[in-house]
Amino acid sequence: MNALYLAVMLTAAPHNPAPAAASITSAGKKDSVITQFRLRYDHKVLRIPGQSIPIGILTRTSKGDSAKTKGYLQGDQGWSKYKVEVQGGSFSNGKIKIAKSNQYQKSDSLVVSVYTRKWFLGGKDKWLLTKKIPYDYEDSISILTTGNIGRAPGDHVQFGIRTWYDNHQFADRWASKKKQLKGFVFAFDGTHLSKSKGDLTIEVDPEKIRNDQVGLTAVLAKDSAIRDTLHIVLDYVAAYQCKVAAAGGGHDLRVDADVYNDSLIQAKLLRIDVIDSIARKTYHYRVNTNGGSITISSKGGDGSEGRDGFDGLPGTPGSDGAVSVDVETTTNPDGTTSTTTNTTEGPGGDGSPGGNGEDGEDGGNGGNGGNIFIRYTPAVAPYLALIKAASIPGNGGSGGRGGNGGSGGAGGSGNPSGNNGSDGMSGRSGFDGAAGQKGKVIFTAI
Repeated sequence: MNALYLAVMLTAAPHNPAPAAASITSAGKKDSVITQFRLRYDHKVLRIPGQSIPIGILTRTSKGDSAKTKGYLQGDQGWSKYKVEVQGGSFSNGKIKIAKSNQYQKSDSLVVSVYTRKWFLGGKDKWLLTKKIPYDYEDSISILTTGNIGRAPGDHVQFGIRTWYDNHQFADRWASKKKQLKGFVFAFDGTHLSKSKGDLTIEVDPEKIRNDQVGLTAVLAKDSAIRDTLHIVLDYVAAYQCKVAAAGGGHDLRVDADVYNDSLIQAKLLRIDVIDSIARKTYHYRVNTNGGSITISSKGGDGSEGRDGFDGLPGTPGSDGAVSVDVETTTNPDGTTSTTTNTTEGPGGDGSPGGNGEDGEDGGNGGNGGNIFIRYTPAVAPYLALIKAASIPGNGGSGGRGGNGGSGGAGGSGNPSGNNGSDGMSGRSGFDGAAGQKGKVIFTAI
């Protein structure tokens, strides 16, 4: 039998056999008794959780005529005649979607059952075939990198896992901040996963690294025998940056520098320790004298920003002029009376002046840069150019904006109308703070 065909005779149903004398006839056609239903699927597609497998149904009549479903088999038969049920996945539009799970084992399979739908093919919900489609199972794994990776403490290494399957296909998955590599267990040697990027980070402190080598071991969670280890031999070639910043004045730093031959990687390395006694921290570095360098800085804090002044309050409007009514009654010659009403409006009140804006606050002064004292052994002298140091003063804070004067109140209406109040004066903007001063940088041979 062809390996691409999964044939099931109607008389061989294991769970729900059809009557021995039964036959299925395609509605509306003569001499079209279907004697075989075969399920076919694309063997080139990797059968693992999350994947979609194209499938098709091939039918054959007693006279040898055949028909194929649309899609994978490129036939002209629609899927409306069939109801497809999948244990371990779902079916839609000619494809099986394998459920996402890492729990399946080496011998597990998808179970696909096909039934008639509606009143096609001789009856509703009549069983046609059941077939198991085996999962592809993991055979081995290997850790991937992008190739040209950094090999110094603090470097980031983009990595992924290539999973090989029993059919010699593979799938690659890369670690990232948004997508963690599930289904694997990791062991770290001088490395850790970066919280900011999700990649592999070499330890910053070289004293936590043994024999100039770091590594990562990946193990398939459901089979600990399937594993791989990445080994990275360090070369310490990097442009290191040791930046010490303070909120006020910069911290004074003491730097000790020595040089030694590293026989493991056949390189001459600077051993540099930066001691910050105020913060009670020591930073350790190894710098390859062939291509590496280090910049050490102590920065004073920037001055605080001046607060903006409050705007002045607007003046209140003047009151409207008072309205008076005078009614005069006169007697006419014929003895009748006439009434005359006179309305007059008094002068409107003046609006009050707007409030003055508040002055802006002056910016704070920047802190001075810290002093840096570099002590080095005579062997370091030829490599002093690789050690750069800078005392960086803090910037002065900018002054706050002066508040705007409040608008004068409108004059009240009247006869005449009141005068508008004068606008308040705007406040003065604060002065910018002064920048700090640079500290000393002193190299001393010991």
